[in-house]
Amino acid sequence: MLLLVAAAWAAFPEDVSITAMDEFAGASTYLPDTTQAGNDFVVTGYQTMVKELGTAIANKPMAPGESLGMNGFQVGIANTFAFVRTGSTDGTHPTGWDLADADEDPQTYLFIPWLQVRKGLPASLEIGANAGWIGLTRTGVFGVYGRWSVLEGYRRVPDLALQVGYAGYVGNDELELGVMDMSATLGYSLPFGVTQGINQAVFSPYVGIGLNRIHAAPRGDLSRTDLEGRITEVSGFKADTEHFVEGFVPVQIGGGFRIVNGDFAATLAATYSPGLIATVNLGFGFVY
Repeated sequence: MLLLVAAAWAAFPEDVSITAMDEFAGASTYLPDTTQAGNDFVVTGYQTMVKELGTAIANKPMAPGESLGMNGFQVGIANTFAFVRTGSTDGTHPTGWDLADADEDPQTYLFIPWLQVRKGLPASLEIGANAGWIGLTRTGVFGVYGRWSVLEGYRRVPDLALQVGYAGYVGNDELELGVMDMSATLGYSLPFGVTQGINQAVFSPYVGIGLNRIHAAPRGDLSRTDLEGRITEVSGFKADTEHFVEGFVPVQIGGGFRIVNGDFAATLAATYSPGLIATVNLGFGFVY
């Protein structure tokens, strides 16, 4: 991962640049007749981009409904592929990703390799943390969360887990971004193998739904650009009445499965936020 970061920095960084949104194709993006609220393609592109980026970095449903147990511990790696929208949306105006890319040719997806840890606690509680790198950029992600398996281990009732977490975008000196996630996961664990209880694996399918509250703000001085007053702080937290914007609390629907064989665990999950993006997530690790 360190080698990839060094190569990206030297060769082809895909960093998000807010100041780059001031121009596109050698021309200013300030068009006096389209700068009214709701009619400025730069503002619309910026808000859509940060919603998609926030959805991409948010904590993903990489665990079934059951907990690890009081003495349980899991460590592993994962990779997220988030499919963002680039290219012209109306035949004329570029998207926020196009505007914020230094080469004006962004990737159509983000890939984020992660290091993940989870620790079981008493009373079916868990805590976890994720640290990731956004591929071909100089930026990364750090997230933490807590889970509570309200119901687990009953043969006739699915497992149910509730989660609250937060993920922050780090390393970009032009954009501050954070996401608070709240979700519920419903699943079931099915043992299979030659001799159950001795030589067996466990298959755990699950589905979930949640909300991502996204907050974003430009960093640095925009006074020397035509972006000042247009690219502003936006928030999905209603308590922040000055910056609250409808649409910054997207729904996230997800599901997947985990297979545990001995100490080895493999997870495949996908998420979809209606009107925004879909992600595919693959993880491998060890459970103790």
